[in-house]
Amino acid sequence: MIASSRRTFLKQLSLGSGGVLLSPLVRQLAAEADGDSRDAFPQRFVFLVKSSGLTPSAITPVGLLDQVPVGGAPLRVALKDHALPESMHALEPFKDQLGILQGFSGKMCLQGHTAYFGAMGVHTSPNENSSGAPLRATVDTRLSSRHPSPFGHVGLALRGRAVGGSGDPIPEGTIYPGLSAVAAGRELPFQASPDQAFDQLFGSALCSGQGRKRYDLESGMLDFLSGDIKRLRKRVPSAEKDKLNHYLLAFEELQERRKRLASMGDIIRSGAPELTDQFASELGSDRLESHFTLAASCLITGLSHGVTIRLDNLEHVYSGLGLSEQNVHAIGHGTGSNGKSADDCRDVIRAYHLQLMAGLAAKLRSVPEGDGTMLDNTMIVYLSDAGEAHHGALSEWPFLTLGGCGGRLTLPGNFVRMPDYGQTGHGTIGNFYTSLLNAYGDPIEHFGDPDFELDRRGLPQRGPVASLIA
Repeated sequence: MIASSRRTFLKQLSLGSGGVLLSPLVRQLAAEADGDSRDAFPQRFVFLVKSSGLTPSAITPVGLLDQVPVGGAPLRVALKDHALPESMHALEPFKDQLGILQGFSGKMCLQGHTAYFGAMGVHTSPNENSSGAPLRATVDTRLSSRHPSPFGHVGLALRGRAVGGSGDPIPEGTIYPGLSAVAAGRELPFQASPDQAFDQLFGSALCSGQGRKRYDLESGMLDFLSGDIKRLRKRVPSAEKDKLNHYLLAFEELQERRKRLASMGDIIRSGAPELTDQFASELGSDRLESHFTLAASCLITGLSHGVTIRLDNLEHVYSGLGLSEQNVHAIGHGTGSNGKSADDCRDVIRAYHLQLMAGLAAKLRSVPEGDGTMLDNTMIVYLSDAGEAHHGALSEWPFLTLGGCGGRLTLPGNFVRMPDYGQTGHGTIGNFYTSLLNAYGDPIEHFGDPDFELDRRGLPQRGPVASLIA
């Protein structure tokens, strides 16, 4: 009875002005009272999405290339006794928290250069020239939505179009790459300019002088506009009130965010990155590294518990890596660059991505949290928006995961290969994402659209993969 009363008290405890600083401690105490330390800290989710496919053999230890599942069950091998491919060398220090997943398919999505929203939403888009509208919240934002934060899910991207070739100017600032969504029909905005992202994320706590006056003026303007909308709503026909309600909700969300940010000023100032010339650089590698710096600071300060970074696009040229002669699209079609073969170029790009991934993991591992570190309560996912190849047929969709995943998954430290497409026990990316959501407390029956060809073959494809959930 006493233990039950303690649990009830801790769960219902209301915090005052120190709530932002003390709420993680209270959550920890409440979770410990319940006997489940997994709920003591917010879970963090980072999705790193590349273009031009992720070659399965390139992320498979040599000794595991010929091993296949038997009996309809996934193949599972511990990574500790297997050297990683050279392009994955940066992840060797994190092998105990690295997961390599092979064999999931995604044929319900658009095949070709990019699957757009399908890569994380599990549905098709109209064609390569149109992402269409998202049918649902994508898995990245759905996971992080269970752990509210001032900025919600943050999207960061390099400039450029997913496929390219339109001749339009390269977009700058806020862009909509057709990759992630917060709800059906609501695409997640991505910030393509690191300096603007820095201002949006950390400016409220760091600004002074004229910057402070501008921030206060904007706050006053939001109050004024919200009041105007409330008054206008009383005078318009009922059919128009829904539209005004959407506007009002947006303004109120901005106001609430500003209040929360004001209370977090000290935390933001202590954890904000240093604004350097790199944030305004035109070099793609500088901009991408700046995005990773911002992502780490967002997670460490608690401004966000979810970040998706679009690592590149088909028109991007990796001149900062010595690949100045060809863009990603040409390399994907087999054209080499600067004396390197196309495969060598792909290895260079992948190694660079994984170095950035490892750098983010190292920063999170350096921050103590409970009996471990922030990395223990983080899942970083690396994938391509085109599945297994530059022109993805989507019979296979490889993934890398990194982090302790809050103890909810059996991925850390393991290589997992699903039975091939069409075989008994095969799983789709819908099964994988369903597993993630169930493991993190979202008991969905199935996430995403089905593969009707597997249906016709009488192969079950709904629900989680039980062996992936701890």
